[in-house]
Amino acid sequence: MDVGKIGKVAAVAKTTEQKSAKALQQSQQSFQQKQDQLDQLKNFKQEYEDKLGVMGQEGIAARQLQDYRLFLSKLNFAIDQQAEEVQASEKNLAGMRNQWISESRRKTALDHLVDEQHKKDIQTQESTEQKESDAASMTRMTTKSP
Repeated sequence: MDVGKIGKVAAVAKTTEQKSAKALQQSQQSFQQKQDQLDQLKNFKQEYEDKLGVMGQEGIAARQLQDYRLFLSKLNFAIDQQAEEVQASEKNLAGMRNQWISESRRKTALDHLVDEQHKKDIQTQESTEQKESDAASMTRMTTKSP
């Protein structure tokens, strides 16, 4: 097998693996952003509930309480939606990670194959050179003999 052909395939595999690694990195960043947004929403909800608790102890108008509850309901909906986005992003991240692992293994295997073929080519070349050297020595020895 020709090292050049294998080398080209290995080069394509390397490029594919690098693209896959970049996509994985972007997926990790996206997941982290979505997780951070979810955490912020949860923290905001907790602060809002704490504030409502204090106001409830001090006394709050029925209309204001109704507004707070409506806002909390909308906030809970936003949290649920964000949690779904985090879950989808996490699933996407797992898929990207698996793809990168697969591409990385393929690249490594092809790199190994290129190395092995290169070693075989060197051995073949050395063997050919040795045979040529031996033949030249034999020719000199036979021409020197009386």
